Amino acid sequence: MKWQTKLSYLFFLLTVLSILFHNVFFGFFEKEEVVFFFLTFLFLIGFVISVVYNLITYSKRGQPEDLWKLGWLGIFGLIGLFLNLNFGFFGFFGLKKNKTAN
Repeated sequence: MKWQTKLSYLFFLLTVLSILFHNVFFGFFEKEEVVFFFLTFLFLIGFVISVVYNLITYSKRGQPEDLWKLGWLGIFGLIGLFLNLNFGFFGFFGLKKNKTAN
Protein backbone atom coordinates (compact mmCIF):
# COMPACT_ATOMS: atom_id res chain seq x y z
CA MET A 1 0.00 0.00 0.00
CA LYS A 2 1.32 3.43 -0.93
CA TRP A 3 2.17 5.97 1.78
CA GLN A 4 -0.52 8.39 0.60
CA THR A 5 -3.23 5.79 1.11
CA LYS A 6 -1.72 4.74 4.45
CA LEU A 7 -1.80 8.36 5.57
CA SER A 8 -5.53 8.56 4.83
CA TYR A 9 -6.10 5.38 6.84
CA LEU A 10 -3.96 6.75 9.69
CA PHE A 11 -5.96 9.98 9.90
CA PHE A 12 -9.21 8.01 9.81
CA LEU A 13 -8.03 5.69 12.60
CA LEU A 14 -6.81 8.61 14.72
CA THR A 15 -10.18 10.32 14.27
CA VAL A 16 -12.08 7.25 15.46
CA LEU A 17 -9.72 6.71 18.42
CA SER A 18 -9.99 10.34 19.44
CA ILE A 19 -13.79 10.13 19.37
CA LEU A 20 -13.65 7.02 21.55
CA PHE A 21 -11.26 8.62 24.06
CA HIS A 22 -13.45 11.71 24.20
CA ASN A 23 -16.50 9.58 25.01
CA VAL A 24 -14.64 7.45 27.58
CA PHE A 25 -13.36 10.54 29.32
CA PHE A 26 -16.84 12.03 29.39
CA GLY A 27 -18.26 8.74 30.69
CA PHE A 28 -15.83 8.52 33.59
CA PHE A 29 -15.74 12.14 34.70
CA GLU A 30 -19.12 13.38 33.39
CA LYS A 31 -17.36 16.54 32.37
CA GLU A 32 -16.90 17.85 28.85
CA GLU A 33 -13.28 18.18 27.82
CA VAL A 34 -11.74 20.05 24.91
CA VAL A 35 -8.51 18.17 24.15
CA PHE A 36 -9.89 15.07 22.44
CA PHE A 37 -12.66 17.09 20.80
CA PHE A 38 -10.03 19.40 19.27
CA LEU A 39 -7.85 16.45 18.25
CA THR A 40 -10.85 14.79 16.59
CA PHE A 41 -11.48 17.94 14.62
CA LEU A 42 -7.83 18.19 13.53
CA PHE A 43 -7.61 14.51 12.53
CA LEU A 44 -10.85 14.75 10.58
CA ILE A 45 -9.58 17.80 8.70
CA GLY A 46 -6.33 15.91 8.01
CA PHE A 47 -8.31 12.94 6.68
CA VAL A 48 -10.36 15.11 4.34
CA ILE A 49 -7.28 16.96 3.09
CA SER A 50 -5.41 13.68 2.48
CA VAL A 51 -8.33 12.23 0.51
CA VAL A 52 -8.67 15.39 -1.60
CA TYR A 53 -4.90 15.45 -2.17
CA ASN A 54 -4.97 11.78 -3.22
CA LEU A 55 -7.79 12.47 -5.66
CA ILE A 56 -5.96 15.42 -7.20
CA THR A 57 -2.67 13.53 -7.59
CA TYR A 58 -4.54 10.50 -8.94
CA SER A 59 -6.26 12.59 -11.59
CA LYS A 60 -2.99 14.29 -12.62
CA ARG A 61 -0.37 11.53 -12.28
CA GLY A 62 -2.28 8.31 -11.68
CA GLN A 63 -0.78 8.01 -8.20
CA PRO A 64 -1.52 6.42 -5.75
CA GLU A 65 -2.57 3.38 -7.73
CA ASP A 66 -4.25 1.84 -4.68
CA LEU A 67 -6.60 4.75 -4.02
CA TRP A 68 -9.51 2.39 -4.67
CA LYS A 69 -8.74 0.71 -1.31
CA LEU A 70 -10.48 3.62 0.42
CA GLY A 71 -13.77 2.40 -1.07
CA TRP A 72 -14.80 0.39 2.01
CA LEU A 73 -15.17 3.70 3.83
CA GLY A 74 -18.39 4.05 1.84
CA ILE A 75 -20.06 2.09 4.64
CA PHE A 76 -19.73 5.24 6.72
CA GLY A 77 -21.31 7.06 3.81
CA LEU A 78 -24.34 4.80 4.13
CA ILE A 79 -24.57 5.65 7.82
CA GLY A 80 -24.36 9.31 6.85
CA LEU A 81 -27.12 8.78 4.30
CA PHE A 82 -29.45 7.62 7.05
CA LEU A 83 -28.48 10.67 9.11
CA ASN A 84 -29.02 13.00 6.11
CA LEU A 85 -25.29 13.60 5.67
CA ASN A 86 -24.68 13.02 1.98
CA PHE A 87 -21.14 11.66 1.64
CA GLY A 88 -19.53 8.37 0.73
CA PHE A 89 -16.48 6.81 -0.87
CA PHE A 90 -17.95 3.87 -2.79
CA GLY A 91 -16.88 5.54 -6.04
CA PHE A 92 -13.25 4.76 -5.24
CA PHE A 93 -13.82 1.11 -6.18
CA GLY A 94 -14.14 2.31 -9.77
CA LEU A 95 -10.52 3.46 -9.64
CA LYS A 96 -9.18 -0.09 -9.39
CA LYS A 97 -7.06 -0.85 -12.42
CA ASN A 98 -7.97 -3.94 -14.38
CA LYS A 99 -4.82 -6.08 -14.46
CA THR A 100 -6.12 -8.22 -17.32
CA ALA A 101 -6.40 -5.18 -19.61
CA ASN A 102 -2.61 -4.73 -19.74
